[in-house]
Amino acid sequence: MSFLHCHSCDFEQDDFYSVEGYNPAKYLQGWMGDLCKDDIDKQFTTDIEWVKQNGPISRREAIAQQFEKFAERIRNMPWITVEQWNRDKKTAVCPKCGARDFDID
Repeated sequence: MSFLHCHSCDFEQDDFYSVEGYNPAKYLQGWMGDLCKDDIDKQFTTDIEWVKQNGPISRREAIAQQFEKFAERIRNMPWITVEQWNRDKKTAVCPKCGARDFDID
């Protein structure tokens, strides 16, 4: 996985996607079985740290938040694949600040 970010501002984007590698659609498929359970409106987890960070939300809300999180990431990625990045990196400017100060971790 490759995480792209700008050193001149706080722009960052999700890891580059690939069919066999990192892929939000595959990740979200893992949640589909949870959508079909009878207890979808019961509290998602009682893990103290998770609840402290996210609140005592239902399984339905947890699934919805995961879909929303990935939808936002997908919408805001200028370069979805590493191939797109490699094609554009010589002329790429940060969509937030206009700098050419990118790094990949």
